[in-house]
Amino acid sequence: MKVSELNNKRILVVGLGITGHSVVRFLERMHLTFEICDEHATLSADEVLGANTVLHASFSAELFCQFDVLVLSPGIARAHPAIVQAIAAGVDVIGDIELFADEVTQTVIAVTGSNGKSTVVAWLANALNACGVAAAACGNIGEPALDSLMADVDVLVLELSSYQLESTCSLRPLAATVLNVSEDHLDRYDDIDHYASVKRRVYEHASHLVINRDDQRTWPKANINAANSQYFSVDPGTVGTVDWHASVLDGVTLSLPGAHNVANALVVLALGSKLDVAQVKLLEALVEFKGLAHRSEYIGERDGVRWYNDSKGTNVDASIKAILAMPGPVVLIAGGISKGADFTALRDVVSTHVKLLILIGQDRQIMADQLHGCTRIVLVDELKVAVSLANESAEEGDTVLLSPACSSFDMFKNFEDRGQQFTGAVKEVLAA
Repeated sequence: MKVSELNNKRILVVGLGITGHSVVRFLERMHLTFEICDEHATLSADEVLGANTVLHASFSAELFCQFDVLVLSPGIARAHPAIVQAIAAGVDVIGDIELFADEVTQTVIAVTGSNGKSTVVAWLANALNACGVAAAACGNIGEPALDSLMADVDVLVLELSSYQLESTCSLRPLAATVLNVSEDHLDRYDDIDHYASVKRRVYEHASHLVINRDDQRTWPKANINAANSQYFSVDPGTVGTVDWHASVLDGVTLSLPGAHNVANALVVLALGSKLDVAQVKLLEALVEFKGLAHRSEYIGERDGVRWYNDSKGTNVDASIKAILAMPGPVVLIAGGISKGADFTALRDVVSTHVKLLILIGQDRQIMADQLHGCTRIVLVDELKVAVSLANESAEEGDTVLLSPACSSFDMFKNFEDRGQQFTGAVKEVLAA
């Protein structure tokens, strides 16, 4: 949808989280009149805007159908009954990325997938800047997409969730990738195939596609930009490949551990190549990148025990990758909100690599039941207790890893808060 089409229309911003606030700022910059609806807002409209804007406190079809356009925050599903009724009544429902798509003047690289999005986006932005191309990471990492429109850069590397893609149809990135698809957010989608189809929306208007050869759920529909597609694969016979067979990472030592980070590096190379950046320079930048906070982040070592924070591992597949990347036997701290996940997929890796599984959070008993018999399992009520137990149990050569395979909102503000609390508790242990 074109922003110019919003003139003289009744606009309702639905949801006032981080994205919703960025939408409010954008609409203000565009001098557009709007109202706000948020069931959990603690601020008045005057406090949000310094203006006399109406703030509604509850969702209803009756309210939504009074508007021409709903700008929906990604945390609110299009399947919400009131949203469904509004759509049926002819109300346009869009998200922040649809507004971004019409206004953006910078080159856009779009990245989605179940795991690794933030790492690839930050890695690519870092590499491009190291190669002399002004770039910024935005979307679900860094600034919200609409705020990034004012950034003085040439390239915006955009991290997109499936939630954002649900309400996006006009984004035209130079290049796009779906890194992988694994079970996640199944409380919001009919099944994994439905979830995958939403992820693949990122390909629809992209000039170039970067596709995971090893994951068929990432493959676009037949004939979508087939001539401009590039494939990557982590081949057991080599360190990494791009375009099916050309080995490009043999002999390159990455700072980030694990085969999944080899795949991430290949994607960075492939996406960077669309900007005519020399591969040699990109390879140099790849080696220098040290990774993100809360993503298999090394905290420290004491008495031969290493500690890692992977709080961003919010689904099963992410935790499997983190466990496999760890040196030595693992003491694993996991648990939280399951989001309908099937934890039995963890059985093999836990049986093989995890000597002790310490579970926290709302759905810890569900996780314990599904992993019964794989290893020793202990349930505790608090993260600090989990850290203390891990410290008592770990021996020289072991690794203690927080990789929850679950969302954090039962006990923490978000995954960052969970990771920060874990890191703080670990540092107390290391300093004792």
